[in-house]
Amino acid sequence: MGVFSSTWNDGKIDDIDQLILENWDREFMLVIDTNFAIMARYYITDREGFNKYYKSLKDDFVKIVHVVKNNASRVIYALACEEASRSKLTGNIDPDKYRVMVNCLSELFNLDFRNDLLSDNELITEDLKYSKTPLLLKNGLFSHQTVITFTTILKAYLLKNFDDRDKKIRIKEMFHYMADEINAFSPVSTSFVIHYLGGDSNILKNTSPSIGLEKILNKLYAASIDMLMPTQASQLAEISGYEEVPIFITFDKGVKLLFDSLFITGEHRSESGKKVPEYSTKIFYSSGWKDADIIELCQYAQNTQRSNRKLRNTQTNELIRLHSIADKLEKELKSKFIL
Repeated sequence: MGVFSSTWNDGKIDDIDQLILENWDREFMLVIDTNFAIMARYYITDREGFNKYYKSLKDDFVKIVHVVKNNASRVIYALACEEASRSKLTGNIDPDKYRVMVNCLSELFNLDFRNDLLSDNELITEDLKYSKTPLLLKNGLFSHQTVITFTTILKAYLLKNFDDRDKKIRIKEMFHYMADEINAFSPVSTSFVIHYLGGDSNILKNTSPSIGLEKILNKLYAASIDMLMPTQASQLAEISGYEEVPIFITFDKGVKLLFDSLFITGEHRSESGKKVPEYSTKIFYSSGWKDADIIELCQYAQNTQRSNRKLRNTQTNELIRLHSIADKLEKELKSKFIL
């Protein structure tokens, strides 16, 4: 069942039962994505609809519920439920819908969850039809990381669909953009760029320019939330002092691929003395690259990152700067369409 991934072991989990058995002395936090939260709501409130829309996934879904009930020290659900409760039209989160989402998960797992919103849920009044930048500033949870992933995905989308240069040239330009413009370079983003611009069909599926600007922006924003999950899981492990193993649950093959690409190269000790894993990127042949290409691109990414080690500023002015970059990229994308 290919739905579990982790940022504790090498990302790929082939056998969840075996992983839990081998780590019997650890606790596990289970991190769910937006689609799973939506599935849970259907399962609890509309079983007929669930059986209709998710028939092929039903057995795996039930298996996940069993794993969570028997092994989770806690379930990380807030971001998934907030995004599942957010209006695509206005960008605002419906608190009542959020409570329903959380209550469905509580019933599903037989656990007590806090069902009031954790984010400030600032009111968004701007039109989001052809721009997601107003939403990025008021995203709530993980707002800084969201604008980084959104701009990364948007830049890559422009290069893939509206740039005819050689794939390697586009990938290398993307690495410089990540290092110089947004000052955010990670194994996850490296994996995304090499797989997506190489041609892996699982990344950003059904986002051809033919679907129109509005649908593209909706899908890119949703993808930016999904791409947050490895970072979220890793940060939560750090907060727990690496006492809990974070396991991410998703049916999305593209997100699963990014998790599976995380490869532990070693470990070092944090200031508290805890052993902390160090990650690199594993590139799969589904990207279309051969060994020599993969080595070249990964080395180029490492060299680009090393040559530009800036301290990331997480203050408000940095969020505004990143917002400006996102706005510029959106305008570039809009110029490709007749509205």
